[in-house]
Amino acid sequence: MNSSDSIFPKQHKILVLLLGLLVFSPFNLLQAQNFDYKPYPKLDFDFTNLELTLGLQPQNLRLNGAATYQIKANISGADTVILYASRLDISSVLVDESKADFMLHNDSLFIPLSQPSERGQTYELYIRYSASPRFGLLRNASGTVWTSQLPQSQRHWVPIVDNPHVTLQTIFNISVPSGFNVRATGIKTGQEAASVDVVTYHFATDKEVPASSLAFSIGRFNHHSTVSGDTKINLVVEDALADTVDAQQLLKSASGYLAQIEEKLQREYPFAELDIMVLEDHNWETRSWAASTIFLYKNRGDLQVQLMRGIAAQWFGVYQRAGQWSQADAITLYQTVIQQSMPDSTALLEIKDQPSTPFTTVYDNFGVKSWNEWQKGFSDWERESLKTIIMEAAGEVLSSLPQVIGWDNYAEYWYRKSGQPLFDAPVFYVQSEDTVAETKLKSGPESDSVAYRVDYSLDEAASQLTLNFSSVSGSYDELTTLKAYEVYPSKTDTVEVTFTGAEDSIVLKVSPMISTLRLEIPKDLKLRLDEYKPANFLIYELRNGESVEQRAEAARKLGLYAENPDLQLVITDFMNRETNPKVKAALLSSYGDITKGASGTGQVFIDALESENIQVRDAALMALQNYKNDPSILNRVEQFALNAQGIEAFRKGVKVLTAIASAEEFSNFVENLMARETMNRRAIFAIQQLANMGEVEDAVKKASLFVEPRFDYEIRSTALKILIQHNQGDWLARAKELLNSFDPRIRYLTVTGFQQDPEPEAREFLQEYMQDEYDARVYFKIEQLLRDE
Repeated sequence: MNSSDSIFPKQHKILVLLLGLLVFSPFNLLQAQNFDYKPYPKLDFDFTNLELTLGLQPQNLRLNGAATYQIKANISGADTVILYASRLDISSVLVDESKADFMLHNDSLFIPLSQPSERGQTYELYIRYSASPRFGLLRNASGTVWTSQLPQSQRHWVPIVDNPHVTLQTIFNISVPSGFNVRATGIKTGQEAASVDVVTYHFATDKEVPASSLAFSIGRFNHHSTVSGDTKINLVVEDALADTVDAQQLLKSASGYLAQIEEKLQREYPFAELDIMVLEDHNWETRSWAASTIFLYKNRGDLQVQLMRGIAAQWFGVYQRAGQWSQADAITLYQTVIQQSMPDSTALLEIKDQPSTPFTTVYDNFGVKSWNEWQKGFSDWERESLKTIIMEAAGEVLSSLPQVIGWDNYAEYWYRKSGQPLFDAPVFYVQSEDTVAETKLKSGPESDSVAYRVDYSLDEAASQLTLNFSSVSGSYDELTTLKAYEVYPSKTDTVEVTFTGAEDSIVLKVSPMISTLRLEIPKDLKLRLDEYKPANFLIYELRNGESVEQRAEAARKLGLYAENPDLQLVITDFMNRETNPKVKAALLSSYGDITKGASGTGQVFIDALESENIQVRDAALMALQNYKNDPSILNRVEQFALNAQGIEAFRKGVKVLTAIASAEEFSNFVENLMARETMNRRAIFAIQQLANMGEVEDAVKKASLFVEPRFDYEIRSTALKILIQHNQGDWLARAKELLNSFDPRIRYLTVTGFQQDPEPEAREFLQEYMQDEYDARVYFKIEQLLRDE
């Protein structure tokens, strides 16, 4: 409890009133960890205007605020104003400029009025507060801060009734350190230097917006703008992304999308301006739009798809919105209708940089997976007649239905139009890549999965060639016939080869002068062959192959004959004359298989590392893992990894390095990476390899340095997984610090680390901590862990 000057209000009757409210108020029935909106909140007062003055420190998310509300009584006899104020420290409250008592309980702020209200009576409510939210505000490694749009997130940075049923006009006055920029819900009305170190930005809305869709962002941004009709479009890009985002193309697309949607819906864009925020990391957010604001995330896939969805959401998502996230399909449906009505629209988004959970939450209803399922499922939906009616009604439902809707609202409207009941949202399922692969594997001879290995055995004395067929994937139960071409120095003979079953052998009579044999697969037969031919056949095909692929295949398989010392000279001769990089890479690979790190042969591969062709470099690099006791080669591979242009080339270099370096040498290499600020992503990969080498204690010590907030999620999560996997040290002590992270993914991974720490002390800590966890995914992971123990 808290009040302006004592633990309880002075008057006993107010104490009794508040205690009664705690018992009977519907707010009391809401536990802190309810994760969806209350469908029909009890609203004794209408919150018509909010002026929010906010000072925020981006480095620690410490904020000081003052909220001034204009409210109006909806009923007579209401004697207490109730707002949500999750973990906010309220210092003072004024009602009509008079000091008022208040009480905080169960994440709600209770403010008794001096007299019961009369319907229509107006009040001015002033609340001064401070907070350090761990939910509701997000911060990334670049220092950008922005507001979460998960349900019930606004109450963590402003006292409010943040429910879709509540709308109000807003004025935001946000003060931040100099050097930071601010965007917020509404139109920017001005800015001024509050002091040498602080700048204040002002924003205002010209019409009411949902209290559940308020937003702001603070960071170091590049700003661009354009005008589409009467709408100003602001594009704000994080400085770190300025070189990778085509700002002008995004502005052009935004203007085009805005005009097209207005035309299709026959309804103007709902707000005066549109803010588009381009950020690096989604921080596990699922809803990426707010009132007049769209968040685009580089690690969520195609920015154009995100942009289209965000603009459509200004009509279906903000202006008209679901009362609960469990009713999200009501909004996603019409976002999908708009998306698919656009020409050349690619609708799918990317699921990346988020933990895999064994359960679903209400957040998933606006998530990427659900979105992708809707795009594919709706386009393939067989109810074409009803789908047409739904699409034609897109503009009408905005004016015919309430602004806060659920699926039933749409279903009733469609029923009136068509007589077709659709009171349950259709369930769409899109196969994952693993499922598709499994389906192909099981689909039998009619698929692309039928494959055989063919081993050639030439008996020159008996003048016969044996082909041994063995199934690799699938098989043919009936006789299958292929053409075979026996190639001789002066002629080519054609014969037929017939085989069946999982294994079969065919013997052909051939002349000892045969150069090679080629099998031809009929075009109508879905079959793959992996052929293993004698060395002399391969040499002929290397010289005379009809395609680069044939020659490269022959070159690659020469390495299978490592016991033949003459082949080393043959391959060297070919390499000196070969100009095709694909064939040369295959020759290098075979040369490496034959020499196997022999003294004096390494220079061939070192020279090949200088090639401009990636296939040649890769082949040379793989061969160098055979040279374990050569300091010059060790040094060359280190330099290759350090100077690699791409992350994949670096990873290949590191994996070779782990094969030829001692633990001490590789640890020193990792230290070198860690000393370079630009090498953090590479350093954490190398640390993982260090752990794989068995140097667990050293790897854990190094990885622990990369869990700090200044690193991005990919780096932090990899470091955390190393620590969790090897379970070194006191996890409880480490977790107490990590659970203060503003990134819910880090908190989620931290909780998974307790799966290896069954101590009663850890269990007691989690039971106490979970009451302060407001992210459903993290909360349910704790709940699952405690239940499973």
